[in-house]
Amino acid sequence: MDSRKQRWGWTVVVLGLTLMPLVLQRPGRGATMRSQAFAVAPPVGEQSADTRPQFSSGFIDADFRTPSVHVASLCEISGGRLLAAWYGGTREGTRDVNIYTATLGLGQTNWSAPRAIVTRESAQRELGRYVKKVGNALLFSDGGGRVNLLYISIAFGGWSGSALNLKTSTDSGQTWGPSQRLQLSPFFNISELVKNQPAVLNDGGWVVPIYHELAGKFSELLWLSTEAGALSYHKTRVNGGVTAFQPALIPLSARRALVLARDNSNASQLWASQSQDTGDSWSTLTSAGLPNPFSGLDAIRLRDGRVLIAFNDTRDNRSNLRLAVSADEGASWQRANPLLEAESGQEFSYPFLLQSSDGLIHLVYTWKRKGVRHVAFNAAWLDTQLGGKAP
Repeated sequence: MDSRKQRWGWTVVVLGLTLMPLVLQRPGRGATMRSQAFAVAPPVGEQSADTRPQFSSGFIDADFRTPSVHVASLCEISGGRLLAAWYGGTREGTRDVNIYTATLGLGQTNWSAPRAIVTRESAQRELGRYVKKVGNALLFSDGGGRVNLLYISIAFGGWSGSALNLKTSTDSGQTWGPSQRLQLSPFFNISELVKNQPAVLNDGGWVVPIYHELAGKFSELLWLSTEAGALSYHKTRVNGGVTAFQPALIPLSARRALVLARDNSNASQLWASQSQDTGDSWSTLTSAGLPNPFSGLDAIRLRDGRVLIAFNDTRDNRSNLRLAVSADEGASWQRANPLLEAESGQEFSYPFLLQSSDGLIHLVYTWKRKGVRHVAFNAAWLDTQLGGKAP
């Protein structure tokens, strides 16, 4: 075989191995999962007798112990406490990046000192394979002692070469079991990333919004179950192509759900898709009616039934951060005013939202790449912000 034919042969092989998972994986979950439903409670009114506006803001690590931080997440653990995770190091993507956690007690204002629970070295040792760097960390829990951590490891290249790994704690994050690599493709098993929180299923399982970045940029779902202590999982596609990725999954009822996704086109807008059958099929992508500057977002369904979103309200940078509310399941949005953050030339990005069992709404986000800011407020405060007219 001459050199040109040999090069062409290898090109076909590599391209085939890269694209095969995309060909084999159709949108939808398949017939084996059709009995599942989202564990969504019906909308309720104000839970607390105290309807006075409440708002607080601070930094999880007020001492800024690492030069650069990014991609924070939250979950509620036993006793109404909060557990936060993020990654920090010299800068994004360096070998010295670690994944950190910290806790906040119920009624307290100061977070515990950050603790590194995943390093490049520990991930490499636990996974039994080479790890170049680690990244995005997502926490989710059963509200008690069991906490799951999904995080990214990379053996080569950038974020498109990532793989997903799972660690579990049975004591609210005090100690952690070893990392387990999720085998989501029979081929290279790369380019799977995570940012936003999962939805709970009626059988106690989880469906996590994940995304792919190598052969296109698109949204996926990771279906996880730990029934009887045995881990089972598989992934499905929301939408293919290259237009929308890094999704937020918002269950609206037992069967219906909304996905809002980051833009990867020249439209510079958020994208929306809906499912009427617990993720078995999804509607064609449409504009969500809000801008997006190629940046992460998050959205949740509040207890009162409204959908709350945190996003960069601009088409070309991450210099502001805004909240908006939809009372019609994402068909239209009312912006909160004023902006949560706004400073030219700075970055306020990758928001993550959580409503805890006491009704408070929590938001964490990257603040100037220097710190993780934590904002907490109630629905009464949010309503006061919706009274003014936002541009």
